[in-house]
Amino acid sequence: MSSPARILVLDDNVDVAQGVSEILELSGHDVVIVHDGLSAVSAYSRGGIDVGLFDIRMPGMNGVEAFGEILRAQPGAKVIFMSGYADCDLVTRAMESGARGYLSKPFDPEAMLSLVDTVLASTAAASAPAVAI
Repeated sequence: MSSPARILVLDDNVDVAQGVSEILELSGHDVVIVHDGLSAVSAYSRGGIDVGLFDIRMPGMNGVEAFGEILRAQPGAKVIFMSGYADCDLVTRAMESGARGYLSKPFDPEAMLSLVDTVLASTAAASAPAVAI
């Protein structure tokens, strides 16, 4: 990757968010961490986010709802969802909403970085979702 991407990490679990952030930062990315859906919507509205890594299940506005709000303002937004609940209805809704990928927690850091790089390299409109389990 030629220049660092700005990645938004949304997870209500502070430890998970920090761990994901550290992996991304070690790969040279610029990371913004938020812990609730409203903050994710706000961060996207300020601009400059290349891709988001969103936890699906959270109290209040979940990751899928936050992504829906973001898509209303920015139809080309790129988001990869993360969840420890691989069989929940929210995973299906997340992928149907236009997510660029899905990671099942816990996930391999290399699989996450590979998926992020793939999504960053994809065009906004083309490209089928990718899944890393």
